[in-house]
Amino acid sequence: MKFLKGGVLALLVAACMPVGAQDMPATMTAQEKANVKMVLNWWRDVVVAHHVELAPKYQAEDYIQHNPNIPTGRAAFMKFFSSLGPPQPIPDRLPDPPAVAFGKGDYVVLVWNHSAVDPANPGRTYNYNSFDCLRIKNGKVQEHWDDARKQAPRPARGN
Repeated sequence: MKFLKGGVLALLVAACMPVGAQDMPATMTAQEKANVKMVLNWWRDVVVAHHVELAPKYQAEDYIQHNPNIPTGRAAFMKFFSSLGPPQPIPDRLPDPPAVAFGKGDYVVLVWNHSAVDPANPGRTYNYNSFDCLRIKNGKVQEHWDDARKQAPRPARGN
């Protein structure tokens, strides 16, 4: 696990270099590019649009989830995302695409830009990033890591 964290950090550092310095898209193999495309389609179709019925197309049945708020396994993932609301029309492209998306070997890394209200100064906002790292096996998402921390349970619907 220590190796994975160090590897993800190294990939994130490399990915956040100015594009001219790294030219990452040109260095990705055809398979790495295909992995990135598949992950972005999965994200758009299943995560954003909540079409959990499409999860088997993209995810391994024994999918491993490292986010402490989402159970592991494809069936558990589908149940969790089904609880977030009904399916929405699938957009032609991601409405809020990652700032950085790249593949290296069996891994795909997505880096997202965000802004939030500054808790120390509620009249101001600040910018920050989050990431998702996915391992691909046999053309499907096999494993997922992100920077999530455990959250308090959500209140029941209707309350």
